[in-house]
Amino acid sequence: ASVPLPSTISDRIMDDLSITPISDSACSSYLSAAARRLCCGNMLATYKRHGMSWDEELFSERWQDNENYAIRINGEWVGFISLKALPDILYLRDLQLVPHWQGRGVGSACLNWLIQLATQQEYGQSLMKDRASELSPGAQPCPRALRLRVFSDSPALALYQRHGFTLVNEQCTPTRSGSIMALERPLAFQTAPTLAPRSDHAPLPPVGNASLDTIIDDLTEEEALTITAKRKRQSPPAARNIAHH
Repeated sequence: ASVPLPSTISDRIMDDLSITPISDSACSSYLSAAARRLCCGNMLATYKRHGMSWDEELFSERWQDNENYAIRINGEWVGFISLKALPDILYLRDLQLVPHWQGRGVGSACLNWLIQLATQQEYGQSLMKDRASELSPGAQPCPRALRLRVFSDSPALALYQRHGFTLVNEQCTPTRSGSIMALERPLAFQTAPTLAPRSDHAPLPPVGNASLDTIIDDLTEEEALTITAKRKRQSPPAARNIAHH
Protein backbone atom coordinates (compact mmCIF):
# COMPACT_ATOMS: atom_id res chain seq x y z
CA ALA A 1 0.00 0.00 0.00
CA SER A 2 1.22 3.49 -0.74
CA VAL A 3 2.28 5.71 2.13
CA PRO A 4 0.27 8.96 2.01
CA LEU A 5 1.89 12.36 2.14
CA PRO A 6 1.78 13.65 5.72
CA SER A 7 -0.26 16.71 6.54
CA THR A 8 2.95 18.42 7.67
CA ILE A 9 4.24 18.61 4.09
CA SER A 10 2.98 20.80 1.30
CA ASP A 11 3.34 18.87 -1.98
CA ARG A 12 3.74 22.11 -3.95
CA ILE A 13 7.46 22.97 -3.94
CA MET A 14 7.76 25.37 -6.87
CA ASP A 15 5.30 27.76 -8.43
CA ASP A 16 4.23 25.26 -11.07
CA LEU A 17 5.66 21.95 -9.81
CA SER A 18 3.92 19.35 -7.65
CA ILE A 19 4.72 15.81 -6.50
CA THR A 20 1.94 13.39 -5.58
CA PRO A 21 1.74 9.67 -4.72
CA ILE A 22 0.82 7.27 -7.50
CA SER A 23 -1.94 5.26 -5.86
CA ASP A 24 -3.94 2.28 -7.05
CA SER A 25 -6.09 4.43 -9.27
CA ALA A 26 -7.32 4.20 -12.84
CA CYS A 27 -4.21 5.96 -14.16
CA SER A 28 -1.72 3.91 -12.07
CA SER A 29 -1.04 1.29 -14.77
CA TYR A 30 -0.78 4.04 -17.38
CA LEU A 31 1.80 5.91 -15.30
CA SER A 32 3.68 2.68 -14.62
CA ALA A 33 4.05 2.02 -18.34
CA ALA A 34 5.06 5.64 -19.00
CA ALA A 35 7.65 5.50 -16.19
CA ARG A 36 9.12 2.25 -17.53
CA ARG A 37 9.53 3.68 -21.00
CA LEU A 38 10.93 6.95 -19.70
CA CYS A 39 13.53 5.17 -17.56
CA CYS A 40 14.55 2.97 -20.48
CA GLY A 41 14.86 5.98 -22.80
CA ASN A 42 16.93 7.92 -20.27
CA MET A 43 19.19 5.08 -19.13
CA LEU A 44 19.66 2.65 -22.02
CA ALA A 45 22.76 4.33 -23.51
CA THR A 46 24.36 4.46 -20.04
CA TYR A 47 23.61 0.80 -19.40
CA LYS A 48 25.18 -0.21 -22.70
CA ARG A 49 28.25 1.94 -22.03
CA HIS A 50 28.74 0.18 -18.69
CA GLY A 51 28.19 -3.31 -20.12
CA MET A 52 24.71 -3.77 -18.68
CA SER A 53 21.29 -4.44 -20.21
CA TRP A 54 17.87 -2.95 -19.64
CA ASP A 55 15.67 -5.41 -17.74
CA GLU A 56 12.00 -4.55 -18.17
CA GLU A 57 10.79 -7.35 -15.91
CA LEU A 58 13.06 -6.23 -13.09
CA PHE A 59 11.83 -2.65 -13.42
CA SER A 60 8.21 -3.82 -13.20
CA GLU A 61 8.96 -5.93 -10.11
CA ARG A 62 10.71 -3.04 -8.40
CA TRP A 63 7.89 -0.67 -9.33
CA GLN A 64 5.41 -2.83 -7.43
CA ASP A 65 7.74 -2.87 -4.43
CA ASN A 66 8.45 0.89 -4.38
CA GLU A 67 6.64 3.99 -3.19
CA ASN A 68 6.13 5.89 -6.45
CA TYR A 69 5.39 9.58 -6.98
CA ALA A 70 4.37 11.51 -10.08
CA ILE A 71 6.14 14.78 -10.88
CA ARG A 72 3.96 17.35 -12.66
CA ILE A 73 4.49 20.87 -13.93
CA ASN A 74 1.32 22.82 -14.62
CA GLY A 75 -0.51 19.49 -14.37
CA GLU A 76 1.70 17.92 -17.05
CA TRP A 77 3.41 14.64 -16.11
CA VAL A 78 7.16 15.18 -16.49
CA GLY A 79 8.71 12.35 -14.48
CA PHE A 80 8.62 10.18 -11.38
CA ILE A 81 10.32 9.39 -8.10
CA SER A 82 10.59 5.85 -6.67
CA LEU A 83 11.45 5.22 -3.01
CA LYS A 84 12.08 2.04 -1.04
CA ALA A 85 12.09 1.79 2.75
CA LEU A 86 14.80 -0.45 4.24
CA PRO A 87 15.67 -0.83 7.93
CA ASP A 88 16.72 2.73 8.98
CA ILE A 89 17.41 3.72 5.34
CA LEU A 90 15.20 5.38 2.74
CA TYR A 91 16.40 4.44 -0.76
CA LEU A 92 15.94 6.77 -3.68
CA ARG A 93 15.70 4.11 -6.37
CA ASP A 94 14.78 6.40 -9.24
CA LEU A 95 14.42 10.07 -10.10
CA GLN A 96 13.65 10.40 -13.80
CA LEU A 97 12.58 13.44 -15.82
CA VAL A 98 11.62 13.80 -19.46
CA PRO A 99 14.58 15.33 -21.38
CA HIS A 100 12.85 18.68 -21.92
CA TRP A 101 12.84 19.32 -18.16
CA GLN A 102 16.34 18.08 -17.36
CA GLY A 103 18.95 20.66 -16.36
CA ARG A 104 16.31 23.26 -15.47
CA GLY A 105 16.27 23.00 -11.69
CA VAL A 106 13.46 20.45 -11.44
CA GLY A 107 15.74 17.65 -10.19
CA SER A 108 17.13 19.94 -7.51
CA ALA A 109 13.62 20.95 -6.42
CA CYS A 110 12.63 17.28 -6.24
CA LEU A 111 15.60 16.47 -4.01
CA ASN A 112 14.72 19.38 -1.74
CA TRP A 113 11.17 18.01 -1.52
CA LEU A 114 12.46 14.52 -0.73
CA ILE A 115 14.83 15.72 1.97
CA GLN A 116 12.06 17.80 3.55
CA LEU A 117 9.64 14.87 3.35
CA ALA A 118 12.05 12.30 4.75
CA THR A 119 12.91 14.45 7.80
CA GLN A 120 9.30 14.63 8.99
CA GLN A 121 8.68 12.14 11.78
CA GLU A 122 5.06 11.57 10.73
CA TYR A 123 6.16 10.38 7.29
CA GLY A 124 9.19 8.45 8.50
CA GLN A 125 7.21 6.54 11.11
CA SER A 126 4.43 5.64 8.67
CA LEU A 127 7.00 4.52 6.09
CA MET A 128 9.00 2.37 8.51
CA LYS A 129 6.11 0.85 10.50
CA ASP A 130 6.21 -2.42 8.55
CA ARG A 131 9.98 -2.64 9.14
CA ALA A 132 9.86 -2.12 12.92
CA SER A 133 10.83 -5.72 13.68
CA GLU A 134 14.01 -5.33 11.60
CA LEU A 135 15.34 -2.30 13.50
CA SER A 136 18.17 -2.57 15.99
CA PRO A 137 17.20 -2.32 19.69
CA GLY A 138 16.67 1.32 20.63
CA ALA A 139 16.77 2.53 17.02
CA GLN A 140 14.41 5.33 16.06
CA PRO A 141 11.52 4.09 13.84
CA CYS A 142 12.44 6.61 11.13
CA PRO A 143 15.05 6.45 8.36
CA ARG A 144 18.41 7.81 9.52
CA ALA A 145 19.62 8.53 6.00
CA LEU A 146 18.74 8.79 2.34
CA ARG A 147 20.72 6.50 0.06
CA LEU A 148 20.98 6.07 -3.70
CA ARG A 149 23.20 4.56 -6.38
CA VAL A 150 24.56 6.50 -9.33
CA PHE A 151 26.90 5.79 -12.24
CA SER A 152 30.32 7.37 -11.80
CA ASP A 153 30.02 9.26 -15.10
CA SER A 154 26.44 10.45 -14.57
CA PRO A 155 25.75 14.21 -14.75
CA ALA A 156 23.44 13.65 -11.76
CA LEU A 157 26.44 12.88 -9.52
CA ALA A 158 27.26 16.58 -9.10
CA LEU A 159 23.59 17.31 -8.31
CA TYR A 160 23.53 14.73 -5.52
CA GLN A 161 26.82 15.98 -4.10
CA ARG A 162 25.45 19.55 -3.99
CA HIS A 163 22.58 18.24 -1.87
CA GLY A 164 24.86 16.66 0.71
CA PHE A 165 25.21 13.08 -0.57
CA THR A 166 28.63 11.50 -0.02
CA LEU A 167 30.21 8.16 -0.90
CA VAL A 168 29.35 5.31 1.48
CA ASN A 169 32.55 3.74 2.78
CA GLU A 170 34.13 3.79 -0.67
CA GLN A 171 31.43 1.39 -1.87
CA CYS A 172 31.60 1.06 -5.65
CA THR A 173 30.57 -1.71 -8.04
CA PRO A 174 33.02 -1.83 -11.00
CA THR A 175 31.53 -1.71 -14.49
CA ARG A 176 33.00 -1.74 -17.99
CA SER A 177 33.22 2.06 -18.14
CA GLY A 178 33.58 3.07 -14.50
CA SER A 179 31.50 2.10 -11.51
CA ILE A 180 28.18 2.37 -9.72
CA MET A 181 28.58 4.43 -6.55
CA ALA A 182 26.55 4.26 -3.34
CA LEU A 183 25.84 7.72 -1.91
CA GLU A 184 24.19 8.64 1.37
CA ARG A 185 22.85 11.75 3.07
CA PRO A 186 22.14 11.80 6.85
CA LEU A 187 18.71 12.97 7.99
CA ALA A 188 17.92 15.22 10.93
CA PHE A 189 14.32 14.84 12.08
CA GLN A 190 12.01 17.73 12.76
CA THR A 191 8.38 18.58 13.26
CA ALA A 192 6.52 21.17 11.27
CA PRO A 193 3.22 23.08 11.42
CA THR A 194 0.26 21.31 9.88
CA LEU A 195 -0.52 22.36 6.31
CA ALA A 196 -3.67 21.52 4.40
CA PRO A 197 -3.03 18.84 1.76
CA ARG A 198 -3.64 19.78 -1.88
CA SER A 199 -6.37 18.02 -3.82
CA ASP A 200 -6.54 19.93 -7.08
CA HIS A 201 -4.36 17.75 -9.30
CA ALA A 202 -5.64 16.84 -12.72
CA PRO A 203 -5.85 13.09 -13.46
CA LEU A 204 -3.22 13.37 -16.24
CA PRO A 205 -3.93 15.95 -18.94
CA PRO A 206 -2.35 15.72 -22.40
CA VAL A 207 0.79 17.72 -23.14
CA GLY A 208 -0.10 20.42 -25.67
CA ASN A 209 -1.48 18.74 -28.77
CA ALA A 210 0.36 15.46 -28.18
CA SER A 211 -0.62 12.60 -25.89
CA LEU A 212 1.76 11.35 -23.21
CA ASP A 213 2.22 8.14 -25.22
CA THR A 214 3.53 10.20 -28.13
CA ILE A 215 5.85 12.24 -25.91
CA ILE A 216 7.37 9.11 -24.33
CA ASP A 217 7.59 7.28 -27.69
CA ASP A 218 9.73 10.10 -29.02
CA LEU A 219 12.33 9.54 -26.29
CA THR A 220 13.76 6.29 -27.59
CA GLU A 221 13.89 4.00 -30.59
CA GLU A 222 11.72 0.89 -30.69
CA GLU A 223 14.75 -1.39 -30.33
CA ALA A 224 15.50 0.17 -26.97
CA LEU A 225 12.19 -1.08 -25.60
CA THR A 226 12.71 -4.65 -26.80
CA ILE A 227 16.32 -5.21 -25.79
CA THR A 228 15.31 -7.44 -22.86
CA ALA A 229 13.27 -9.76 -25.06
CA LYS A 230 16.16 -10.08 -27.51
CA ARG A 231 18.61 -10.75 -24.65
CA LYS A 232 21.47 -9.17 -26.61
CA ARG A 233 23.63 -8.95 -23.51
CA GLN A 234 23.43 -10.32 -19.99
CA SER A 235 24.73 -7.91 -17.39
CA PRO A 236 27.20 -9.02 -14.70
CA PRO A 237 25.23 -10.42 -11.70
CA ALA A 238 26.55 -7.82 -9.27
CA ALA A 239 25.69 -4.94 -11.53
CA ARG A 240 22.31 -6.37 -12.61
CA ASN A 241 21.13 -6.73 -9.03
CA ILE A 242 21.45 -3.01 -8.40
CA ALA A 243 20.68 -1.68 -11.85
CA HIS A 244 17.32 -0.25 -10.77
CA HIS A 245 18.14 0.98 -7.27
